[in-house]
Amino acid sequence: MNAVCVRCGGFHDDYRLICPHCGHRPDGEGLLIAWLLSSEHLGKEQLEQAAERVRSGESIRPSDRMLERARRALGTHFSSDPGLSTGQRIGLLSTSLLLTPLVGWVLWFWWRRSRPRAAIQALGLSLPATAIFTALVLWLRFW
Repeated sequence: MNAVCVRCGGFHDDYRLICPHCGHRPDGEGLLIAWLLSSEHLGKEQLEQAAERVRSGESIRPSDRMLERARRALGTHFSSDPGLSTGQRIGLLSTSLLLTPLVGWVLWFWWRRSRPRAAIQALGLSLPATAIFTALVLWLRFW
């Protein structure tokens, strides 16, 4: 596999690794762009053209459709996300009811792009837990 560094336009062996030329390592959404600039997505001539574009200072801004393709390929799409296990769901619900429902809200926000199925599950557990927690706090306050 070959890949073009998103920052300097240099070639390296794998899009997930640190660039030997500039030390850049893609993460998050940058990993999607790095995959798009690899031999897993582009042919040899297209890689050369992409490297020239990056070296000339042109920013790489893929379309939403291209980013969606990269998400599917890298397993960060709803259809490829396994979601939360039963134990994780029980733990999240317990934490939300006994301590604070904010944990589920934070997980939803954190995972909404990288683990969409797990994010929706966390939100689905946090919404009723928030209502129960709020009702319990109000009941205790006025009791």
